[in-house]
Amino acid sequence: MVLGDSGLVVEVEHDAEKPTEEFTVGFAQTARDGLHLKAARAGETCDIAIVNALVLDPELGVVRTSIGVRSGRISAIGRAGNPDTLDGVDVVVGTGTTIIDADGMLLTAGVIDTHVHLLTPRVLEEALSSGVTTVICQEFGRVWGVGVNSPWALRAAQSAFDDWPVNVGILGRGSSSTPHALVEAVVDGGVCGFKVHEDLGAHPRALDTALNVADEYDVQVALHTDGLNESGSVADTLAVIGGRTVHAFHVEGCGGGHVPDVLRLAGVPNVIASSTNPTLPFGRDAIAEHVPMILAVHGHSGDMADATRRARDRIRASTMAAEDVLHDLGVIPITSSDALGMGRAGETVRRTFALAGKMKAERGADHERHDNARVLRYLAKLTTNPAIAHGLSHDIGRVAPGLRADLVLWSPARFGTTPEMVLKSGFPAWGTTGDPNASVPLAEPIVLGPHLGGHGAAAMELSVLYVSQASLDSGKDTAPTRRLRVAVRDTRTVDLSAMVHHGRTGVVEVDPDTTSVTLDGHALTSRPVDKVALSRLYYL
Repeated sequence: MVLGDSGLVVEVEHDAEKPTEEFTVGFAQTARDGLHLKAARAGETCDIAIVNALVLDPELGVVRTSIGVRSGRISAIGRAGNPDTLDGVDVVVGTGTTIIDADGMLLTAGVIDTHVHLLTPRVLEEALSSGVTTVICQEFGRVWGVGVNSPWALRAAQSAFDDWPVNVGILGRGSSSTPHALVEAVVDGGVCGFKVHEDLGAHPRALDTALNVADEYDVQVALHTDGLNESGSVADTLAVIGGRTVHAFHVEGCGGGHVPDVLRLAGVPNVIASSTNPTLPFGRDAIAEHVPMILAVHGHSGDMADATRRARDRIRASTMAAEDVLHDLGVIPITSSDALGMGRAGETVRRTFALAGKMKAERGADHERHDNARVLRYLAKLTTNPAIAHGLSHDIGRVAPGLRADLVLWSPARFGTTPEMVLKSGFPAWGTTGDPNASVPLAEPIVLGPHLGGHGAAAMELSVLYVSQASLDSGKDTAPTRRLRVAVRDTRTVDLSAMVHHGRTGVVEVDPDTTSVTLDGHALTSRPVDKVALSRLYYL
């Protein structure tokens, strides 16, 4: 099966169905009482069955299978049907079960975007329309935030998401020389991590303070390093980190960080590096695009000579070119948007797989028939690995029994661009809808928007607010929302070895004069592309 125009091909590794005994729905098909439906209530079978999907999951693989959902979580994966009439049934489908026919479609876990500047709630609509079901955000509107610490403001913000079927976690501001504001944010305010950002102070004292509080309360630290090198270099930052876990945002450097060599953070075992989508894949116009972008989002104007010079210092073709290769080698394990802070909320999935297609064309295929390994590696950057890095993997990030059924159905022809259906806790919440006055379900014009799970109280009931365990224990959560609170956990013990289909370590060097990049002494480079997959063919 070909994934859009990316040039990527997946091949089925296992099919849970048996020839001539398939689970099929419709007139004269097998999904009937007495055939493949068991005469039983939903509580004895499953609430929802998603049947015959081609599942792409970094750990499960590429398998054609069915998924049972009970009370919002995946209850079973495998062959669907009635155990009274079939052998080897894993997903028992009853006469009380609602069926989603996914035959011919791809299914992935919902995408997790760990770098979102939530300057407008419309970001959530754009994210959902690209397959994102979880956002880790840093603001609550057009404010100069980069992290929120006030418990009053946090409770107001946490109560503002009930109209959208999306999981949310908020990062507190980690740029502080003393721990008091951070402790207040994590205990009283319920933040799920901290953001240390150069615009508000990424000096050694602030970074050390944030890491100390994070270690005490088991939350992640997202790091945007000191691009001016005022208080230290990459080596100084690594010395302050001292082997503790940190998530290094936009590690290539165009989004900010030590000039010119922040990319040296990639490959360090305790540094989980990520990229934001505006530099992915490296294209011919990337250099020109980023100067005005940097000036706009970092409080400058284009007529300021010093500001323009500083912006240009952050933009390097050589590190952008190397970034692509580091992704393909499994050194950088996460991609994210940096929405409204230089990136685009709805483009992370398509840019990630456009990069995978670029790397296949440039570096060659891994297998003569299919690209399963490469596809699963790039899918892990969007789902499994961000979940692990931010302490969410006990709840989301994979297609696995026991996890929340945040799932996305894709047409193979449009994979990575726009989803057919987004399921929140197994319930249809977002996706394609046709003319409501038509006589068939998907008559033109087809648009993306909320399904029933995206309306009313359902959007809130199907979604999660990720907080710290200390917040749950404090009893100070006064936010007037019924949205389920789930504590993040195990964030301080993860490192690159935990990153699925990634984990390669090594020494990345950036020449201070030429900015050329090497990994363990080997030069890294790639060509800027003139044409990007999953782009103009699908969008006006």
